[in-house]
Amino acid sequence: MATTHKFGTTKHIAVALVLALAGACGGTGSFGLSSGDNDPAKLTAAFATVKAPPAGPINSTGKPMVFLAARGTPKQLVAFDLEAKKELWRVEADVSSKVVVGRDFVAHRQGENTLVGRDVRTGAQLWSTPLDGTFVGAAADTDRVYFTMKSGGRSWVLQALNGKTGDELWDAESNGALGAPEARGGLVFSPFMKQWLAILDAKNGKQLTRIRGIDEEISFVRTTPEHVYFGSKAGVFLLDERAASGKRAQSTYGNAKLPKDFIRVHYHWDAFDPIQAGYSAYDRNRVLWDADAADDKLAFSNDLVTVQTYRFFFGFSATSGDLEWAYNHPRVDIVASAQLGTSIGMASMLGEIGALDPVTGQRIYEAKIPGQFIGGTFDATGWAPNERDGEASGTAAALASIARDRDARFNDVKKFAVTALSQLKGGDVTRDLLVLIQNDKTPPYLLQTAAQVLVDRKDPAGLPYLVEALDVRHDYVEGTKPRAIGIAAQAIAAMDPAGIDASLRGKAVEGLIAHLTSPSTAVGDLVHLVRALGRIGAGAERSTLSSFLLVYRADPAFATQIDAVSATIDVLLSTGGTAEREIVSYVAEDPLSQPTVAEYASRALIQRPTVEGAPADGAEPTEGDAGKKGKAPSGKAAAKAKVKAAAPKAAAPKAVAPKAVAPKAAAPKAAAPK
Repeated sequence: MATTHKFGTTKHIAVALVLALAGACGGTGSFGLSSGDNDPAKLTAAFATVKAPPAGPINSTGKPMVFLAARGTPKQLVAFDLEAKKELWRVEADVSSKVVVGRDFVAHRQGENTLVGRDVRTGAQLWSTPLDGTFVGAAADTDRVYFTMKSGGRSWVLQALNGKTGDELWDAESNGALGAPEARGGLVFSPFMKQWLAILDAKNGKQLTRIRGIDEEISFVRTTPEHVYFGSKAGVFLLDERAASGKRAQSTYGNAKLPKDFIRVHYHWDAFDPIQAGYSAYDRNRVLWDADAADDKLAFSNDLVTVQTYRFFFGFSATSGDLEWAYNHPRVDIVASAQLGTSIGMASMLGEIGALDPVTGQRIYEAKIPGQFIGGTFDATGWAPNERDGEASGTAAALASIARDRDARFNDVKKFAVTALSQLKGGDVTRDLLVLIQNDKTPPYLLQTAAQVLVDRKDPAGLPYLVEALDVRHDYVEGTKPRAIGIAAQAIAAMDPAGIDASLRGKAVEGLIAHLTSPSTAVGDLVHLVRALGRIGAGAERSTLSSFLLVYRADPAFATQIDAVSATIDVLLSTGGTAEREIVSYVAEDPLSQPTVAEYASRALIQRPTVEGAPADGAEPTEGDAGKKGKAPSGKAAAKAKVKAAAPKAAAPKAVAPKAVAPKAAAPKAAAPK
């Protein structure tokens, strides 16, 4: 039968009065403001009393377990055996705090005003204790449960109960803020006023010693079977003899280098925030880690920390901040996760239980339990499942799937995923970025990011996918429509032509020309097509560009939007020979040319004087051609004659008008000025 214990209000009113009187002298008992801080001898003596806790799960079954709080009617608490993939028990329970686990019991806040203990093997309630105040947090060791409350006014209380019976063992009062406690090996650790970490004897609640943070606040404490850690959002201290300094530089201290794009860095729950004492959004935005001492510094295990953001996990190098792996859990949020040493345990909102390899991010375990859940607690330290099914999906695939996710909550995460994806090697990355760019549902901010990183990659390995994009033509019968043509052209133009395979180069040029001469190509894409042809055309582009210029020099659509025409002039003058220069001269002097186009052509001719010994028509310019000055154009008559002579090669307007679209036909699509 469960027993009920009262946390009496009369007693704590009296305590509050005593503390108010004691406030002038800085407090009393374990949490007085006047105390010997940072004493190495006392810290060493406290360590000498520690009894090593179990290396694995603390519960008496010895099995790795997860305890999950379920929503619904009625609310429930479920114990799940991870090893056997079996539900051990399920009981009705209004769980409103994190579950803490002892050897023979689990404990949690029930509703708003009760703390209960349950049999770890059956879930049956063993005891209950009323709570007359604000619950701050709880912890457990093998035999005891400890919890902190703000009981009103300026009074905080840390209390210890027998884990099996609920009997009160001791309490310690404070007139300064106490954080949620932790316990390990016969010691209790209590953050105090964000300035101290008090270390108490678990048997009687007496203070053994305490650490005062000199250059960093103390907002959390965390225990594992091997270590005790404390610190703040800024970093982590290992509780060892060096911690007595209270200073980062003289302690075993460290922090991880993490990108700030989307990560809210906190190394553990804030011990002073009552919200974080329960299962909340903080459990879905976490930094998971393990650490040890190395060369008087804190070293994160495998130099890795794992960042969880809802259903996305990222493994980062702690020293460089480089992304090492990524994992995307499908569909639903992960509401519980834990660094278990050899694995990362996780549980989803829909009861999907899993584990990841902390080094590779590969999923190494999966199970399912019915229900919908708000959070959970793992008691599974050292659990090492190994259900690897083939090769991991890979970081690139995970990042691509994150980038394509439709959940609008994760814009920053998706932007990070795109940027991280672009930094990986391989042509498949170009494919994944193109898929994202070509999707009509990709939001503008992400499209812009993906386009920029695709161009910046300058990766010849991705050219086959860019050529594939160019191979798609406008076909109203077949219902095909090219996408991202301008972006593909920019990516091609950014590449070093010397690194491009000759056969792919020819296919790319063919695709660029096809879209340049298509009436369906958007005006804004034309300039990118022209520049890409100038970059990789190797002379094959000259005839097409000459025709393009002669046709559109007079088009009113290009009177104010001359980027494509001006880019064509630039390419012809920089890569062409005498014939191309004379065509530009003709455009500059012909009264039918749009004034803005003619003016640009004239300036370009002056800025690029005639090259002595320029290559013959159709020949490649040599390195010595550029920058050599010669005579200016010989006049309008001479230019016309040379254009006429070059017409068969340069594709005169009449010959190409049907394919290139005569000005009148193109004007509506090109959005001619009103």
